[in-house]
This record gives sequence, structure tokens and C-alpha cells, in this order.
Amino acid sequence: MNGRTTNYEDTPEGRIASVARSLAMKMEAHFEKTGEGPRDPDYADYRRAIAPYLRRELLLARIDEARKTAATALTTRMKELAGELFECDAAIAKADRI
Repeated sequence: MNGRTTNYEDTPEGRIASVARSLAMKMEAHFEKTGEGPRDPDYADYRRAIAPYLRRELLLARIDEARKTAATALTTRMKELAGELFECDAAIAKADRI
């Protein structure tokens, strides 16, 4: 096997490419072993095999987007609260702060 297609990829493109290559290799191996089925995957084979991986990649992208959006909102809110806390601290005499 080609090491480039068996290593874990950390990018969406790499993971989808790995799925496609794996499908082609499995179909060819099955055909050579049994003589049954197609030797190479066609459109329907790729569509069926890749569908759950594409869904996964889309979900990962949406999660990442939500995380970034929420992080920005949280940072903004934390800055607002820090400003209010500073005002509260300023209202308390230094000698009285706990």
C-alpha cells in the first residue's frame, strides 16, 4: 500500500481523499479476489461511500464556526464585565477591599 493513503490526515481534503483512495483500493482488491463486481468505483460508489464523511466534515466546520463565534461573544462579554468590575473596585476604598 502507498503510505500516503494509509496515514491519518488532519485536513478535510486529506480525509476525503483518503476515503476515495481507500474505496478504489478495496473495490479493486475485491474484484481481483472474487472476480465479482466492478473493478473501479463509479459515481454512485463514491457518492455512497463519501456521504457520511462529507456530513462529518460539514458538522466539524459548523462546530468550529460556532466555537469561534461564541468565543468572540464571550470575550466581548468578559471585557464588559471586567470594566464593570473595575468600576466596582474603584468604588471600594483600597483599605476595605478583601
